[in-house]
Amino acid sequence: MESIKPFYDHITSHIGRRSFICNGLYMGIPVHIMMKWTGHSDYDSMRPYIDTVDSMRSKAMEIFNKM
Repeated sequence: MESIKPFYDHITSHIGRRSFICNGLYMGIPVHIMMKWTGHSDYDSMRPYIDTVDSMRSKAMEIFNKM
């Protein structure tokens, strides 16, 4: 039988960290600042977050272009 858990039981510290980084980058906080805040030491480790934000921006632009 499948059990139902509250939403907060599914949230991990990694999800919170990833959300913080992606939202910060999306709002325009420079990559080097986010790296200092989160302890990332090289640009390659930030690449997945940057790619996610680039994708979010592309989707937002598609909505704008439909107008």
